[in-house]
Amino acid sequence: MSDNIATQLLVIQQLLEQGKVGEALAELQVIIARYPEQGKAQAMLGSIYLHHLADFTAAEEAFRIAMRQAPAYPDLYYDYGELLLRLDRATETVAVLNKSLEVPGIEKDKIYSLFGNLYEREKKWEEAIEYYTKAIFYSLSDVDVSRYQNDLNRVKIKMNL
Repeated sequence: MSDNIATQLLVIQQLLEQGKVGEALAELQVIIARYPEQGKAQAMLGSIYLHHLADFTAAEEAFRIAMRQAPAYPDLYYDYGELLLRLDRATETVAVLNKSLEVPGIEKDKIYSLFGNLYEREKKWEEAIEYYTKAIFYSLSDVDVSRYQNDLNRVKIKMNL
């Protein structure tokens, strides 16, 4: 990735952090028009569609393109996994999450948490507990450990109902 594109993507990230979603989207669309092979930009576009616009069809299309163009971009897997979970597409979710575990720099705790979410939705309590526990072990953040512990406690309550 050229320094210019990297700088533009950082500016877009800052716009998103400031809540300027429209501006960020417009900037991303310019980058993608100029550099259609820019997978990281596609992943960011998918993230905007998922988190800010709730356009799951557009998000999925952007994530699919990003998977072909930037398969080593970790943030892609967190968002794409979350999208597939929301769409209740378990088989595809497992495939994307398993693939993510091979990506250098992936935060395994986040991936294991998504696996926990998947199995919790499917009422597979033991598997959910296993993955939330893995998430705790791999986390280096007190905040995330607390969140995963809450997930774990929620599943244990559900098990006893």
